[in-house]
Amino acid sequence: MGCQGWIWVVVALVLSSSVMTTAKFNPHVSPLLNAEWKNMNDIGKLLAQAVHLPLHSQKMLLKEIGSIYAKTGEGRCNIFGGPASCEPIPKDTEYARNCADANENVDCAFKMTAFEHISRDPKEHFQKKVEGEGLTACPECYKNMHHFWCGQVVPACGTFDKVIDEILPMLTSVAEKKEKPSVALQQAVPRILQSASLGLPCKQMCNAITTTCGCGQAATFGEVMESIQSSKHQDLYSTNMSLSTAKDIFQRVWNKPVCELFSDKDTPGFSGVCEVPASLNQCSWCEGKAARPQFVHQQIVAQSAQSISGLMQGGLEEILLAIGGEKVKSTPIWSWTHGDDGPQKSRGHSGPWVVLIFLIFIAAGAFIAAVRIQRNRQNPSQYVDLNSMGYTPPIL
Repeated sequence: MGCQGWIWVVVALVLSSSVMTTAKFNPHVSPLLNAEWKNMNDIGKLLAQAVHLPLHSQKMLLKEIGSIYAKTGEGRCNIFGGPASCEPIPKDTEYARNCADANENVDCAFKMTAFEHISRDPKEHFQKKVEGEGLTACPECYKNMHHFWCGQVVPACGTFDKVIDEILPMLTSVAEKKEKPSVALQQAVPRILQSASLGLPCKQMCNAITTTCGCGQAATFGEVMESIQSSKHQDLYSTNMSLSTAKDIFQRVWNKPVCELFSDKDTPGFSGVCEVPASLNQCSWCEGKAARPQFVHQQIVAQSAQSISGLMQGGLEEILLAIGGEKVKSTPIWSWTHGDDGPQKSRGHSGPWVVLIFLIFIAAGAFIAAVRIQRNRQNPSQYVDLNSMGYTPPIL
């Protein structure tokens, strides 16, 4: 059986063990089901219930999927296992060599992809930007930007789980026709960024960059996006999306100062890096300069933008439209520049987030099937009769 067919069978297996009548029911997957659950009608009946599952049940379903996937050898660990699945960062990776003082443990999901595609130390980008604007070197600025990059490119343990908590409700909202795909995405993006910020560098580290590199002048998310799009070195900090698309997707954070998108170190649940130098000296280019250098904050905003564009280009756009009952139009809603082709090639900053596409395809796949099935059923059942399908739950 091909990979896609196997994944659908796994989804059915997990759903069979996760649709519960009480919160205390412990999911159990019988090994015999691996051979029995290949009838697409049975799979469809199970998938039809996914839309109605509460968030905790959806996450339990994903945890079971991740467990089965890991046991087959396809996954090195359970990417949906939550903080318990976090593992130490390998010492022989490019990231560990460049970021010795950053996060020591990483979510299973990030470990599987981050170190295979991670970009090198951004010093070369920084130097090109400084030279491009005719500025003199500023070691303190680079040091602050480097520390921030280390904490942003590989978030702290537990970040993946927090992001899932925002993506799943967005998909459910679209599937149940509560929101249009474009509106749901606009509403979810600020929450996704805020949840992710709990595992990213603290706001104080971002403010340190503003003080040293930006001459104390804050910048809004929109201002930085526009500066990236108009920069002659656009390929260094690519967002992988058109300006009009950025304005649409990020409209709820467009006028927010960049550093406001990150959490204070004292925020409940914060687990990211927070290393702020004792003294913050401004770069020499701040003397008598009316405006901050354009490149300040571009690295930070580009990373945030790529985390969203990577998802959309990887299939989230089609999934949102499909579960929302919309067809892909000849004139697309959103316009992307492909990270692997053309002049705006991504330099790898979005690597850790690509694994979320795997989550979207599995979780949202159930929602897509559910919507299609429900359209053909006048009175969809709210429960799955597992006994009639040969499954006997364990005795509690």
